[in-house]
Amino acid sequence: MHSKLPLKLFALLCWLGLGYALRFYLMENLRWVDICGGVTTNPACALRAGVGVTIHFQVLAWIAIITAVPAFFIAGKLGRTLAWISLVFALPALTLYTVTLAVFALLIAGLRLVRNERHNASANNADTAAQPSA
Repeated sequence: MHSKLPLKLFALLCWLGLGYALRFYLMENLRWVDICGGVTTNPACALRAGVGVTIHFQVLAWIAIITAVPAFFIAGKLGRTLAWISLVFALPALTLYTVTLAVFALLIAGLRLVRNERHNASANNADTAAQPSA
């Protein structure tokens, strides 16, 4: 296991929590529905409207899919980086009502990350098995 993996997973978990906070405290909270119902210049209402447009057009989920599919086929560090980027966009997409696309992006990116780990482990085992013992 890489030394940065727990830190990355913790950061993704915090990012997921932030997505849920955005969903429940800004998008679904009746207080904000009442405040932003009329025409206001409140910055929180502008943020809420922007997030609503992002949800409507499934922007986060599409970005996650667009980065996950190439990541699955690209070998090496670039593929792993694209898979992590896909996870960054897929997690808030899961919390913000675009589950159908986001779950596929999450699955593809997760499979890419796991495949690379297993491939390296089996390649290392094959290399050591082929070497004669002293």
